[in-house]
Amino acid sequence: MRKVKWVAMAAGVVLLGAGCAGEDGVKVEAATVAKEIDAAATAAGFTKDLSIDMVGPEVKECKVDWVVNDPGKSADPKKSFADTIAGLVEAGWTEGKSSRKGYVDTKIVTKGDWEVRGAADLGEGIKAVVFAGTNTSSECLPLLIADLENGK
Repeated sequence: MRKVKWVAMAAGVVLLGAGCAGEDGVKVEAATVAKEIDAAATAAGFTKDLSIDMVGPEVKECKVDWVVNDPGKSADPKKSFADTIAGLVEAGWTEGKSSRKGYVDTKIVTKGDWEVRGAADLGEGIKAVVFAGTNTSSECLPLLIADLENGK
């Protein structure tokens, strides 16, 4: 769990989100974001760790987290990570910045007011992969800041 939180922080888990229309006019709901992450990650060979839920009820319309259960079990977790991002792009997400720091790869995709950051720490030892979505709308920003201040 500790490594998952670290990877989530590396992914920039200041995720903002809710069902508002973004600059491109696309209206996206949290449930849709969760469903699209689930479909892309599952098709890529990952399974969700249902024991980890970092989203409190007060931000459930603004934040979505999808933590991979034991990514080391995937035949090729790096390929599965790349395939998940590709699956989101196929679902209409726009690919954004990518970065690598140490063993951690971070990739960003956006749709409407939503931003999903995928982070994969697939180096030696315990492996962790997290997909975290936030709505960057003005409606969600105060909720997400309060959530962070409360240590979530």
